Amino acid sequence: MKPSAPLKVLMLTSSYPRNATDNSSIFLRYLAKNLAKQRVNIHVLAPDHPLIQNTSLDKGVKNHWFKYLPKQWQRLAYGSGILPNLKRNKLLYLQVPFFLISMFFSLFFLCKKIKPDVIHAHWIIPQGFIAIIVGKLLNIPVIATAHGGDAFSLNASLLSRLKTFTLKRCKCWTSNTSATANAFGVASDMPKPIIIPMGVDIERFQSGHADNVLGTDTRKIILFVGRLVEKKGVKYLIEAFSMLPKKTQDESILWIVGDGDERKNLEYQAHNLGIKNIKFWGQIQNKHLPDFYAAASIFVAPSVIDSKGDTEGQGVILLEAMASKTPIISTTTGGIPEVITHKETGVLVAPSNSNELSAAIEYIFNNNHTAHEYTENAFIKINRPYSWEVISDQFIQLPYKI
Repeated sequence: MKPSAPLKVLMLTSSYPRNATDNSSIFLRYLAKNLAKQRVNIHVLAPDHPLIQNTSLDKGVKNHWFKYLPKQWQRLAYGSGILPNLKRNKLLYLQVPFFLISMFFSLFFLCKKIKPDVIHAHWIIPQGFIAIIVGKLLNIPVIATAHGGDAFSLNASLLSRLKTFTLKRCKCWTSNTSATANAFGVASDMPKPIIIPMGVDIERFQSGHADNVLGTDTRKIILFVGRLVEKKGVKYLIEAFSMLPKKTQDESILWIVGDGDERKNLEYQAHNLGIKNIKFWGQIQNKHLPDFYAAASIFVAPSVIDSKGDTEGQGVILLEAMASKTPIISTTTGGIPEVITHKETGVLVAPSNSNELSAAIEYIFNNNHTAHEYTENAFIKINRPYSWEVISDQFIQLPYKI
């Protein structure tokens, strides 16, 4: 019997690692790599950018980059993300039409060339909508995946209708958490969402070595990792650190790993509060992150609902901390409570509440045994369900439901 041809999937996204060390939507790179390991023929179409290297990043994954303006002008995607970029620089709205038109035609002609079995659009707007139009024109089924920003924000009347239009016409759609899925509302003729979270490389995040980043520093490390944008709530973490007892502050240091539009404001805030035990690391290569988690006494993800209504859909960084067995403090916003169970796998506090955040830090520091129980429970929770092998297998099954 002749073996069937490998499934050919074209992933469409507005963000993807631009080179071997880039962290932009790195969970999509892990997904693509693990799909390729299971004999899926993977193509990825993402926006071009000056930092992109022309070679494909991983064996079995073919990268395609669409240009929407001369390379040196392309600034809409990447960095802090499209919505924060637009908020920072209103002139970038002029790039949006070029971005959308280029994405449409690039997807159309790439589909004509490679003839995928399915288009897998990541984020409902704009990728899902554009994929639906191209899919209808070329008779290619579309799967869409919601990650959070497309669910909790972009809720103007027209955009909400476009989201509903898109989801109704997908053969199926997935969401990283139920909270993300529920944010789209319910319509009788809309396919029910399939909940498939993003995963984590458990073995890699278990293998961190604290000595690689600690040096001779013996202070307790309170760690944040992520983009420095409003919805990450880092200003509340800095304020919470300033509220800790002097002894705790003297014996601790706050590490901020990541970059983004809020960095200067956060540095200014720390200076005004007189915080000396703080270090802004900037962007760190993903391969070094396990060492930072291994060094940390506490990992804090102080996510909030930002001024545009956006918040954390899942929080992949939480999975990294769980795999690293680092005690976790986060907030009761978005999909986070589906990942972290309060006083079982971590501590959850109200968003935008520096007092609760500060008290939670003190609680973890003063209850080592309890913190250890949380980390063990957290590791058990993610050990198989959040492995990329399991997650990629769930995605592979989707096209066969069509």
